[in-house]
Amino acid sequence: MKKKRLTAIVLDRWHKKDVIPIDNTWFIGRRLNNNIYSEQGSLLLPKNSILDIHHLELLRQHGIEVWADDTELVTDVIVDEAISEVQSIYEKIQKNSGQLSNQIIRQIVMPKIKELCFNKNLLNVILELSKKDHYTYRHCIGVAVISYLIGQWLGLKDEGLNDLAVAGLLHDLGKTKIRDSILKKEDKLSAEEYSEMKRHTYLGYEMITNLSGMTEQQALVALQHHEREDGSGYPCGVCGDKITYFSKIVAVADVFHTMVSERVYKKPVPLYQVFQEIYQRAFGLFDPIIVQCFITNVMNRMIGDLVLLSDGRVARIVMLHSDDLINPLVEYQGQYYDLRLSKNKILGFASNE
Repeated sequence: MKKKRLTAIVLDRWHKKDVIPIDNTWFIGRRLNNNIYSEQGSLLLPKNSILDIHHLELLRQHGIEVWADDTELVTDVIVDEAISEVQSIYEKIQKNSGQLSNQIIRQIVMPKIKELCFNKNLLNVILELSKKDHYTYRHCIGVAVISYLIGQWLGLKDEGLNDLAVAGLLHDLGKTKIRDSILKKEDKLSAEEYSEMKRHTYLGYEMITNLSGMTEQQALVALQHHEREDGSGYPCGVCGDKITYFSKIVAVADVFHTMVSERVYKKPVPLYQVFQEIYQRAFGLFDPIIVQCFITNVMNRMIGDLVLLSDGRVARIVMLHSDDLINPLVEYQGQYYDLRLSKNKILGFASNE
């Protein structure tokens, strides 16, 4: 008997010609968009099931073939898998096992990084990556994702984008050699502790340099991601064109993700405030071209997404204003509000999943 496409059971799309079936293992970890029934009408899998190998075998036994548009990405599943992969990478580097290289790290993490980058709902990705548990690894993944997107928006090609994402992933590698008592301290660091914390830039540079296949620009990201355009950063106080292009991109991604993230000792900064602060720092601390590109494209990706407003309501972004990207037109229960004219602001993210 001819195999039935999964959606032929729930929607009459059997004759759709522009959808191509793919290897079923690709669907593991994705979520079903509809209830799936057998030919006899019994429920096989309910809507929102997270597919695993047993589900796929069940569908195969019933002659039902899964297609791409029957499912959707599940951000938290992808992030959890990425956290596990990145933790393993960091542990191997710490042990100086010699098993890792630029190419191997790419092969391990880039599929997940790209899945997160190409997720149609960027806010869900940022929301998931900003949670406080496993913060170190969420932060590294978040910086890699944001750096990749900025690089793409700036016109970098595949080779450069992959190197940039790996550099973003490893930018804080040196912190693995800093004492936990400093890394997890809730109070302000003493001058001595802050001096030790700053050493993570040198340590990271050395560790990345020792990995096979890494470029000097990738290693310099670890050294320079706290440098600033006006020379006020650390560890060397360099400025302007003395800071590499990758380092300038990762610096913006690093500050953005740090500010929007929740920590044990810190609540996330409201989204509109994060954008305002980064924009205001564009002329002095950060490269203004990179900042403008970042804010413009992130806000464009947010059109249609749900956001939490400062009055507690959850509204949908409808349109951006070219003169004020941070305060768009939003819709709530059929009413439209121009945030440029309101004290109400975008406080944070609201998951659409």
